[in-house]
Amino acid sequence: PCQSIVCHGMHRSSQTARTRLDWLRLGIGAAVLAVLLALTGYALLSYALSRQVGSDVSAYWDAAERLRTGAPLYAAGPANASDLYRYAPWFAAAWIPFTLLPRDAVTAGWVGLMFAAALISTVPLLRRGPTGWAAFAIFAPSQFEGAIYGNVQPLLVLMLLWGVQRRAGPLWIALGASLKAVPVLLAIVYAGRGEWRRAALTAGLTAVLVAPAFLFDLAGYSTASGPRQESLAGVSPFFFIPVAAAAIVASWILARTRFAWLAGGLAMVLSLPRLLDYEISFLLVGLSRRGPRDVDRAAHDVARLHGRGHLADPHVADPRST
Repeated sequence: PCQSIVCHGMHRSSQTARTRLDWLRLGIGAAVLAVLLALTGYALLSYALSRQVGSDVSAYWDAAERLRTGAPLYAAGPANASDLYRYAPWFAAAWIPFTLLPRDAVTAGWVGLMFAAALISTVPLLRRGPTGWAAFAIFAPSQFEGAIYGNVQPLLVLMLLWGVQRRAGPLWIALGASLKAVPVLLAIVYAGRGEWRRAALTAGLTAVLVAPAFLFDLAGYSTASGPRQESLAGVSPFFFIPVAAAAIVASWILARTRFAWLAGGLAMVLSLPRLLDYEISFLLVGLSRRGPRDVDRAAHDVARLHGRGHLADPHVADPRST
């Protein structure tokens, strides 16, 4: 008996030592990851702050002024110029009233709105534990970088993050697609789930929003990718096209899984022929919480199983209570 007690004590001691060693390794790994993420965030934000705050507002403001005065909406310019307008005409039209106000005040207000969108889209990640903290460390700097430029990206991501799973999801996706094209790929998630009506509605609304662009002279519309962008298209089209196609197919295959929107977000990022640092925030769409339509579908499935007698346990939770 004494020997067994001694052996038991030695076993517990070795287990404790291994547990402490595991926690030490985990702590070291987390610390290294935190340092790397902090350095990445610092590099992104330092570069953004080295440029004029709100520099991308010039594209929206100048396009609105051209539209108001009858000048060509799509003016030619360098591919990486801050004042180059690539969006659908409705966005320039929406900016026309702002051009009647002091430009500095409008720029400050718009940049503030983008910072608010960046915060709203990333701060909730902090409630999801260590995984959420890591996600925040990755995506918050990219959202803030876009906000510093005054680019519409933080608001666009928030719009998709909030809207894709709601009844008006096709409209939110279409609005995003009329600005940066690739959000239309999220319609593949709808199609992969058998929601053909929502997929068709997304495509139709996108066409309605984009079609007026063809009423303008597109001779000056820039399709060049420009410098300082990370798209695989800059490496080789023979690499970019298969990878983008594989990501799109994956979003279809995973459409009925919990990774549906994450796959859709990845498809957007990998399909961008011109990918800038802050546009990796499209992946935030993959962290979208279950929306009303998904709850309705889950409730319908549970009710159907009850009706067939497949659920004998009367204590099965109602999805509407989650």
